[in-house]
Amino acid sequence: MLSVWEMLQWLYIRMNAPSLKKKTNFFRLLALSQKAGLGIRDSLISIKKTENQPWLLYIIDDMIEQLNQWVNFSSTLRNHMYIFKEEEIALIKSAEAIGNLPDVLEEVSEELENDQRINQKIKKASTYPLVLIGFSVIAVVVLILFVIPTIVGMFPSQDSLPSITVFMLNMSDFIKNYWYIIIIVISSIYIWYNLLYKFFLPFKILIDKFLITVPVVSDVVKTFHMYRYSKLLWQLYSWWISPVISLRLIANVFVNFHYKKKVLEIQSDIKSWFWMAESMEWSTLFDPILTQIISVGENTWNMSDVLKRISTFYRELLQNKIDMLLALIEPFLMAFIAVIIGIVVWSIFIPMADMVNVMQ
Repeated sequence: MLSVWEMLQWLYIRMNAPSLKKKTNFFRLLALSQKAGLGIRDSLISIKKTENQPWLLYIIDDMIEQLNQWVNFSSTLRNHMYIFKEEEIALIKSAEAIGNLPDVLEEVSEELENDQRINQKIKKASTYPLVLIGFSVIAVVVLILFVIPTIVGMFPSQDSLPSITVFMLNMSDFIKNYWYIIIIVISSIYIWYNLLYKFFLPFKILIDKFLITVPVVSDVVKTFHMYRYSKLLWQLYSWWISPVISLRLIANVFVNFHYKKKVLEIQSDIKSWFWMAESMEWSTLFDPILTQIISVGENTWNMSDVLKRISTFYRELLQNKIDMLLALIEPFLMAFIAVIIGIVVWSIFIPMADMVNVMQ
């Protein structure tokens, strides 16, 4: 467990770190500057002139200062691992040794663009459900805070009100008097969830296990990890990084505890002279197709090519899985909202019906 100060630092960095779009543009501009013949330091100075994001400007300034002290570029990235990933640093370090840094920077930017497209696809597909939830929440709050008290106030005596209407009245009074407590509780749940997931291992293990076992969601999670695993292996293999080091880097990249643990087990098996496909074969975490493809690559000594092809397949499959998940969530979400609004409307309708009967 980390201290409270370290947790607060982590929250501050997370809130201020450059977005994926900014990071993608950074690598793209760096690759273009390198191909135009500029050195790393001059490329960073050129990028700084057009950048306006404060945190990214701070990172660029720090990199330039370190480069002035003859620190290599990959080491400057390592000082900012809250934004630059382990596999990106490893690829760039390998490129510095081989001498093909512009090509690697371009490849990193292209992969970041793929990640950005997937994120945009998720945001686009989830916009409608989120807007629907937002309007539904507003409608329910308006009904509870204004409509129900107004209608109930027309009754000379509230002792004979239905129990559901009394419950809604009590809820209306609670929201009016303690709205700030509701906001604090919701914010606290969100913050504590993130902190516990980040710093409390038993909670993280439980959540990660849930994500790979619950129906439908597990398909998306597993496909995502198949895509990441095959893509990272292909990138690292293509730049002549050893399988043992590649698997250690992939384990550092994976957030899910169970996938991280399994990748480290595969790394241990390879150190003991087992084939990678043999170590993956009986695991439920990996798709049998991926295991077979890796077995073919190991037997034909053509791992880089087969991994590149299978990573493209899993990227397209992941996008389809995301569409299917959101398509399944939408009707359940609609039904849930309809039930909530129906209960609120019913609590209004019953006393109005009683009023009509009394008047007749």
